[in-house]
Amino acid sequence: MNNKILLIVLVALLAIYGLSRFLSGNKETSFRTELIKVDTAAVNAITIDPRGEEPPFTLKKESGQWIATRDALSIKAAQSAVLSLLTNLSLIKTKHIAAKSEDKWAEYQVADTSGTRVQVYGPGGKLLEDFIIGKFDFQQAPGAPQQMQFQQQQPIITSFIRLSGENETYAVEGMQIISMGQGFDSYRNKDILRMTREMEVTAFEYQLEDTLIRFQKTPEGWATDGLMLDSMKVENYLNVLRNLPGTAFADDFDELSASQLPRQQLSLSGNNIEEPFQVIVYRDTTREKPFVINSNYNPDTYFASDSSGVYQKLFRGVGALE
Repeated sequence: MNNKILLIVLVALLAIYGLSRFLSGNKETSFRTELIKVDTAAVNAITIDPRGEEPPFTLKKESGQWIATRDALSIKAAQSAVLSLLTNLSLIKTKHIAAKSEDKWAEYQVADTSGTRVQVYGPGGKLLEDFIIGKFDFQQAPGAPQQMQFQQQQPIITSFIRLSGENETYAVEGMQIISMGQGFDSYRNKDILRMTREMEVTAFEYQLEDTLIRFQKTPEGWATDGLMLDSMKVENYLNVLRNLPGTAFADDFDELSASQLPRQQLSLSGNNIEEPFQVIVYRDTTREKPFVINSNYNPDTYFASDSSGVYQKLFRGVGALE
């Protein structure tokens, strides 16, 4: 009899142990450290629906080139921005579960209507991941007061994310989520000019409406029309142009009417520059920013500028270089 009782007790203990392991296992699996699991090499399309008034857009890989499309606008995406997005996908690590029920979605801005929805697709249009990015919290990192006097503490950034179709809201610490919540323009190529290190400009010219002004690098320094210039000023000017981004896009610019507008052109040539860089500026006084800029380095994109912006960097005038 005693042996039977011992056997029953042993079976009961084993059952309790097994049940506790089972329940514990479920608890652990409900909290996923790696929330997003995707082979980034297999990703060929990403749809992002930002919160706010901006319409959704798609990043799609075509013939090895990422294309960004929003409404009727389809342009080559900035490859570095897309690669950064893919890298950040693989770096998402959850810190803890912030909430387990739908009634907290509004607080963390992860409802379908308040968050930024990201959908990741693979071969054949298969949906690989579907999640919603919510709000971001910025908190000052703890540190001793004397440390704060000598160095600026980096803030702790916590973002909140929810998988579509699930209730749980997860907290993610770090910068990786922030880039995914950016809009369409963050994936565009903003370069007007970009030169490699070995490129050396030895000549450039302004083609104004009725005047051509040519600048030439001579053994004695920079000159224009026999007038010697301050070579340091010229080199400083050219250094600005080596990597010149635009600041505002002019997507509504009518290319068909461009031939009717006054225009200026800047051309730069030199060593290790196979084809001269050319920047064309149209002046349209009906626009808030009247100067529309286009270059053969980034021919599919038009930028807008006022007289004190990018336009001023391009056309400083002879007097500023003397």
